[in-house]
Order: sequence, then structure tokens, then C-alpha cells
Amino acid sequence: MASGLAESASQAGSAEFLKVLGEAAEAMQLQRQAKTMAGSIVRGGLVEIQKLDNLVIVSDLHGDMESLFRILGEIEYDKFLSNPLNKLVFLGDYVDRGSDSVGILYSVCSLKSRHPDSVLLMRGNHEAPAEFPFSPHDLPYDLIDRFGDDAKMIYRRILEFFKLTTLAVVIRNDLLLVHGGLPTEPDALEDFRESISLAQENHVHSRVLEELLWNDPRPIVSKLGWDRSSRGIGRHFGSQATKRWLAATGTRTVVRGHEPCQGFKIDHDRMILTLFSSREAYQDFKAAYISVDADRLAEIKDAEDLSKYVKVLD
Repeated sequence: MASGLAESASQAGSAEFLKVLGEAAEAMQLQRQAKTMAGSIVRGGLVEIQKLDNLVIVSDLHGDMESLFRILGEIEYDKFLSNPLNKLVFLGDYVDRGSDSVGILYSVCSLKSRHPDSVLLMRGNHEAPAEFPFSPHDLPYDLIDRFGDDAKMIYRRILEFFKLTTLAVVIRNDLLLVHGGLPTEPDALEDFRESISLAQENHVHSRVLEELLWNDPRPIVSKLGWDRSSRGIGRHFGSQATKRWLAATGTRTVVRGHEPCQGFKIDHDRMILTLFSSREAYQDFKAAYISVDADRLAEIKDAEDLSKYVKVLD
């Protein structure tokens, strides 16, 4: 079944690509309007999962179709996604750097449109090129190569689609999921639900969107609790920010992507697990995903415990 989706992703023309993109966007719009998906509350850019059977988390893909379909095959995705209380969460960064950003976008949108209650598409920094310009951003050129004269129109649709993707996920009293990192400004925590749900609309006046997508944890930072990021966008944040966010959200572990590593790494006294799922453009690193059932997830105390459920691709 995975091979069928991969074939469709590689062969889809502009009309088929737009159809699948539109179906995924409609599913996310309806969930935002209804403020719900199976077992979950949807508050704009924030999703709170309250009921769960099984969880799979996939991190940065960056156009790496081989890693995506290895993972989908291993989890038997059609069977897995047939249960709406099984959740497949993508942490963002679907595009750029790898060889098939268009194929990755088609594939994750197809999964969302077919299984809207089981698939959660989060936003990475590579899904915010208009808000925070960066390099390299290969997607527009990939679209031209694939769709020719339709590329400009398709790119505009993709940018609108990106705005619908999720910024943060709270899973029961267990996990806080973000793409990059945790906001450092104290007012973001005064009402974290409101600050995250409105982050896209308020990003010109607030750093929340930028920091969710771009921040990185570091073991030592200034007395401010943060330092300027070496990336040029976002901040490096310290363990105090992590403690505050875990306390505010009632969770025990942060899971995030954004940094290449050997499949995963642990930071901030076992409070943060960084996961990475792309290896095509990162030959010196490994790719991995998380697969865990609800009962075992409830037993984890920290990122070290959670790491037992990381599956590293060989």
C-alpha cells in the first residue's frame, strides 16, 4: 500500500496535487472550526490530545521519501490509521534540502485527507518562508521543475496551507510537542493556550511563532534565560524555560525536531528529546521515529524513558 502512495506522489500532476492539498486543507479548516478531532481539542494552532491508543511521531523529513516510506511501512500505516485514536504526528520541515519535497507534501496531505482524525501535520520553520525568510528554500524551484507554468499558483496555495498546520501539541499529561523550541517571553505562559492558538495572527507583535519554529535548547544560556540563536532567527533557550513550560502544560517531556542528530538526543536534564527523521540530506546523521502505545506512554517519567520507544532506521 505504501508503494501505491509513493507512486501517486511521484506521478501526480498539478491538478491531482492541488486536489490532495485542498482536501487536507479543508480537513484542517473543519477541525479548527469544530474545535475538535477524535479524542482531541483543537484551539487554532494548538491541539490537545486527551484520548489515545497508539502514538507515532515523525520529525523533519526534508524531502526524504525513502525515510518516510520506510517508516510508513514499518508501522503498517493503513491499518494503524484506521483507528481514529491512533495518532501519527509529523513535527514539520517536510520540504527543502532533499530530492522530493513535492512528493513529501503530496504524501502527508494524502494521509491527512484520508485519515483526518489520525494524522496531525505540524508546522516547521521551513513551512514559514513568508514570515521568516531563510536559505536554502528549494521548494519554489522544485515546483517549477515539476509543474512548470502552474508552479507560482501552486506555491501560493501551499503557503496558505502551511498557515493551517499545527504549532504545538499537548498529549494528555505526557508530552509537549513543538517543532523547534519553547518561547522565552514570560507573557507567552500567562495563557499558553491563547498565545499558541493566536501565534500565527499575532506574529508581527509577538515572538511566539518564531520561537516555536526556530528555537533550540542549550545547556548554558545567559541570566536572561536565553541567547541569540546562531541561526540568525529564534533563540537558544535554557532549562528554566523547559521547566516552566512543562509545569504550565502539565506534561513531563518535550519532543521536538529541528536539529540533525543520531536519530535522537536528550537535553535539559532529560526533559527534552530531539527527534530527527531525515538522512538523505544529512549523511553524517541518522533518522528515527517514535512508536509507543498509550499505556507505556503513561509510564514514562522523562526523555530517557521515552527514548526506549525511538526506532532508528538502519
